[in-house]
Amino acid sequence: MWKDLSVWQYQQIYNVLNKKDKDATDLDINVQLVAIVNNMTEMQIDSLPLDKYTELSRSIAFLNEPIVGKPVKIIKISPTKAYRVIYDISKMPFARYVESKVFSNDLYGNLHKLAATMVIPQKRSFGMWFDLPYDASKHEEYANDMLEAKFLDVYNSLVFFYQVYRNWIEVSQDFMANRLIQTGMQEQEAKGVVVNLLNILDGSIAPNLLPTMKIARLRKRMRSQQ
Repeated sequence: MWKDLSVWQYQQIYNVLNKKDKDATDLDINVQLVAIVNNMTEMQIDSLPLDKYTELSRSIAFLNEPIVGKPVKIIKISPTKAYRVIYDISKMPFARYVESKVFSNDLYGNLHKLAATMVIPQKRSFGMWFDLPYDASKHEEYANDMLEAKFLDVYNSLVFFYQVYRNWIEVSQDFMANRLIQTGMQEQEAKGVVVNLLNILDGSIAPNLLPTMKIARLRKRMRSQQ
């Protein structure tokens, strides 16, 4: 189910369905998806009896269903590690606007990195979560943590964040451009960055981030095996 996937698993699924390997058959793709969803290797899947493989194949049927959920305040990584999501754009350090623009060029591959730009690390004490300072030098560490997070938590929070983010940039174009100019950019270049960011954010988050036609074809093959 969608609720059981991690961000890392989602990225692997997306890569399988969008890779350029023209030699991969539907069966090859099906085996890879079943392996990812069930935290198994392809070799383990290939070694299964047909009836067991057919049973496990049903586990990927949910990939053709819409992604349903809501944004969360806290993204939990483990019982002792979590991150608070920032939805107030004005409280984000300016450098993270630029980071998110760069990462948005590869939305799916950088999903964990994007998530790491919109969170504050948390510390659990006396049964409650408290903010820790955001350390930009630890962005890679935060992003790696996001790989382990629940995909639905990250995805739905990112969708909501981007809606707010897109609207904020729309009404703050001059401010954004001026801040970029202050970093040493030429005026024309700074305005171009803002325009590009707006274009990137337009339609970048789809209701379903997987190519449903491919999934539908796989489901048809699964039914023929049963």
